[in-house]
Amino acid sequence: MPLDPQAQAFIERASSRPAPPPGSVPLADFRAAVRAMSALDYDLQEVAEVRDVVIPRAGADDLTVRVYRPAGDGPLPIAVWAHGGSWVRGDVEASDRAWRLVANESGCIVVGVEYALAPESPFPGPLEDVYDAAVWARDHAEEIGGDARRLIIAGESSGGGVAAGVALLARERGGPEFAQQVLIVPLLDATLSSPSWQELGEDYMLTRPQLEWALGLYAPGVDPSDGLLSPALADDLSGLPPALIVTGEYDPLRDDGERYAQRLEAAGIPATHVRYAGMIHHAVLAPKAIELGRTAYVETARALGRAVGSGTQVGA
Repeated sequence: MPLDPQAQAFIERASSRPAPPPGSVPLADFRAAVRAMSALDYDLQEVAEVRDVVIPRAGADDLTVRVYRPAGDGPLPIAVWAHGGSWVRGDVEASDRAWRLVANESGCIVVGVEYALAPESPFPGPLEDVYDAAVWARDHAEEIGGDARRLIIAGESSGGGVAAGVALLARERGGPEFAQQVLIVPLLDATLSSPSWQELGEDYMLTRPQLEWALGLYAPGVDPSDGLLSPALADDLSGLPPALIVTGEYDPLRDDGERYAQRLEAAGIPATHVRYAGMIHHAVLAPKAIELGRTAYVETARALGRAVGSGTQVGA
């Protein structure tokens, strides 16, 4: 299918202002640039409750999570969510509107994790942060109105890779047990060697030089085929939770998610894969510019609600 017309226009506008080479601007400025996307973000939705929780940890810095509880009788499923940002930028505030939408549309409590970024916290630091948040969500499920038996691990883009890595960690460590993993346009192969990278890695916003630079900060010296860094390449995918995986036709990460879904199914794990025709990676980050991005998020949230039986999702 042709590229979505709104995505084409978005790319053309962005291309009219040539981006500086990766690493050529101070990291603080690169992180602050996320705020420039705020005008294209989701509308602000009210949810029944939002609260920030500080989780104390022995031998590690305290961890902050933001808990979004939608309206509805509990106990509700709990989705522990890792934001995107190429491991080096993004935060709870930047993901606030998307997580509100997910909570309302899925009928699930969303626990957004303020994991530490690279290079200050390189691999596997973010995985450990999100893992600890999942343990906290399981142990405090009743306190937040949630159901520990319907615990979900989720993320988008690089956060999707973190989420899939956390599912592997949980399997290795004997818990927590996840009922579902939800991965939206996930980065699951740090070798960046798939056919979709060869096809789409230059002209569709997300580029190979950008990801190579970010990987150099996040996982310097790490074998890119390490299963926790590249879950699509992990030796064994048995015993993992069922997966809901979203990819975009014009996303260089497309093959990451699709190959992971195929490997999960080969390992006997139910995997639902949805490819959005015409969609670029950044669509989910700019829903007011690319309506297809909002459609993908809403439909995925509703599908999550159905998968875990929240019974309260909008539009079900």
